[in-house]
Amino acid sequence: MRGSGASERTDGAAHGRAGAATAAAYGIACLVHLVTAGLLTGGLLLIVLGFETVVQPVVGLVMLALAGSLRPPFARLDPDLPALRRADAPALYELLDRIADTVGVRRLDAVQVGTEFTVRADACGIRRRLKLEVGLPLWLTLTPQERVAAVAHELGRHASGDPRRAALVSTALASLAAGAELAEGRSGEGDTHLAASPTVRWADDMAQAAARFNARGQVANWALWLPRLAARGTGRLLLRLTRPGTRRAEFRADALAARTASTEAAVRALRAQGLADSVSLEVHRLAVAAYTFGRAGGTREGEQDLWEKLAAHAAGLSDRVRDAPAEAGTPGPDGAAAADGTVLPAARARVDRLLQAPHLPAVITPDATATEAIGNELRGPMRLLARKVVQDRVFA
Repeated sequence: MRGSGASERTDGAAHGRAGAATAAAYGIACLVHLVTAGLLTGGLLLIVLGFETVVQPVVGLVMLALAGSLRPPFARLDPDLPALRRADAPALYELLDRIADTVGVRRLDAVQVGTEFTVRADACGIRRRLKLEVGLPLWLTLTPQERVAAVAHELGRHASGDPRRAALVSTALASLAAGAELAEGRSGEGDTHLAASPTVRWADDMAQAAARFNARGQVANWALWLPRLAARGTGRLLLRLTRPGTRRAEFRADALAARTASTEAAVRALRAQGLADSVSLEVHRLAVAAYTFGRAGGTREGEQDLWEKLAAHAAGLSDRVRDAPAEAGTPGPDGAAAADGTVLPAARARVDRLLQAPHLPAVITPDATATEAIGNELRGPMRLLARKVVQDRVFA
């Protein structure tokens, strides 16, 4: 009993620290947006009230430019990826709606099909519409039940209070990343094209112009050094403060996936992440082979069976990684990376946590008819992406 009480106190203290860090992250995110709003308001006032002067409007324009660089960039549908609307894929949307209702999030507004080894849900636009990107390499690697677990986990991150998925923090992180990228200094090494050959008539003048241009670039580098440092430092601080909350949200999303698709399917889907490198390399190999050795109609045939060959390859790997013994502590993938590049909780610890909890049965189980209908709805996007991968050599 003493051990149980000590464990509860430890969990409570950890929860309190995570809550304090998340509250601090929200405060910093508010400050980031207030700085953007202040730059916008101050720039407009300087231009309007100091229009008769010269310095104030110039400073106002600079402030407006900074506010524009820091404005929250809202995610949008990727124009390079095929999108499926509800009328295009009723069976797929029916399954996704059931998963969303079970997890407790609003239903998806759009689905896009890509070539990355991922299933990712993002909020798009000012209205924060929910979009799901289905990566064919991962989708074809998973079984129908494991696909339910993967989608439930991804939607569960929006339902489990992940601070990095919240509108306030996510837009602040995007603003800081955009500001740091804009403030990246010029090295001057790429400006050698301004120099002319010594045999050219105006070689001396061109060399002097290039030197002046590089000097101005170095001054701009020094002027932007402090804003760049501030943006990067604030972004790293936000990521650090949200790490405990993101970790807890990841565990809650795993629990939602287990409750929706069963504990076994959630564990198998999590272990399948360890196949990412092998499956991605196989996509490259198949695409290069289809492009290199295809003659006449051969390339088109290679496009048509690209994903079928990939699915067969992934199925052959499952015995080594995904079908490991269902016991806590068994080796699994060492970890996984988020879309923003930060390291999520170790997959092995997440598997252990699921296996140590009471095993749950599946609430949603796709039948063979629904699985076949979804496969037929994805045939069009699969053909388009196969052509892009083979002919344009656009890999995951």
